[in-house]
Amino acid sequence: MQMNHKEINEALAGLGKISASGPPEMVAMIDQVIDTVRSQIDVVFSEHAGMADELLRAYEQLGIVFEVISRLASAETQDDVVRLFIESLRISYQDMELYSAERRKGEKLCWTPRKPNRAMEFSETISECIDNQRVFVKVFDRAIEDVAEIMAAPVFAGDNFVCVLVFVNDRKGRRFDASDMSLIDALVSVCGDLLRNYELADRLRELSIDTVKSLVSAVDQKDEYTSGHSNRVGHFAKLLGAEIGLTGNRLQMLEWAALLHDVGKIGIRDDVLKKPGKLTDEEFEHIKEHPVRSYDVVKAIPQMSEALGGVRHHHERFDGRGYPDGLAGNDIPLDARIILVADVFDALTTTRSYRKAFDIEKALAILREEAGTVGDPELVPVFEKIIQRELAAGRLPLDSYGTGIDAPKNDQKEANP
Repeated sequence: MQMNHKEINEALAGLGKISASGPPEMVAMIDQVIDTVRSQIDVVFSEHAGMADELLRAYEQLGIVFEVISRLASAETQDDVVRLFIESLRISYQDMELYSAERRKGEKLCWTPRKPNRAMEFSETISECIDNQRVFVKVFDRAIEDVAEIMAAPVFAGDNFVCVLVFVNDRKGRRFDASDMSLIDALVSVCGDLLRNYELADRLRELSIDTVKSLVSAVDQKDEYTSGHSNRVGHFAKLLGAEIGLTGNRLQMLEWAALLHDVGKIGIRDDVLKKPGKLTDEEFEHIKEHPVRSYDVVKAIPQMSEALGGVRHHHERFDGRGYPDGLAGNDIPLDARIILVADVFDALTTTRSYRKAFDIEKALAILREEAGTVGDPELVPVFEKIIQRELAAGRLPLDSYGTGIDAPKNDQKEANP
């Protein structure tokens, strides 16, 4: 049978009453024993209570760590990391205010969600925590405007300052202690390391893209009429992919596929690639090999396996009359359908060896007319909206495209879009 602290004290008090009827010497001895036992029991229960509090606090901190890590797992960009990190801490520390500040416009701090009422009094502590790159706690002599103490924690990605977090405690609950400082210090370190990894990954990705663009440009330059074509298709495809909701690695794979969709043309004969007149059936069959040639090049790179569908099938028509595999409708991979729209638009708005360029409005009209036969009827109107928006924003200079002169009519097979 287990007894709680109150029950044990009541039992000891009852024992004292029973012994009170005995000899004085016995009463004094029993009382002394009871007092000693009571003191020891008080110590034990006090220690156990402290252990229970510590255990509860440990569980709370474990919950905070789980909340932060689980949210950060869904981050796809550096901005996501910072946003999700702060959101998770706000959820975990609902009993106090949490502010974040970045340095913009020189050394000026820009606060989120707003500037704290006592921001000026926080400045010294914030400067200390940033300069020393560690957590600082500042206790105010008297609470003013519900601010009794603050805990400031800097977030760094490597040597680069990202932001400072400021926890504002009104001291109605418990005070900040060493465990709070250790926990937050560990969490901002995790956040900083993750930001640094994203930063390095972004740099590597940019280097990879620049390298691929350089290589693709070398392929495009086999034909003066298609120079820059793959880079433009990559740009348009990425805009269209983002517009329909593709993000992160999914969008990156689309861009890779669009950049590399014509890399197989390096194996196409120059006399066919640059021929100004009508292609013979044999020449047309030869140039139709380039999607599979591109596919064969890209499939040798395991990291780009998700780009293969877009590379191989970018000439598949929505009505099933395309090549190389005669896929139709939604059986055509989404990336390929996106690349086809971007590919056709760029081909129509640039001069080729066998015709002059169409102007942008004419090119968009052709895309609309052929939606459902050549292009995906759901993607074409979205792409048109993007082009109109880019034009209005001045990001699509008219003099970079067609002059408005319609292409001469001929029966040239459009083999090189």
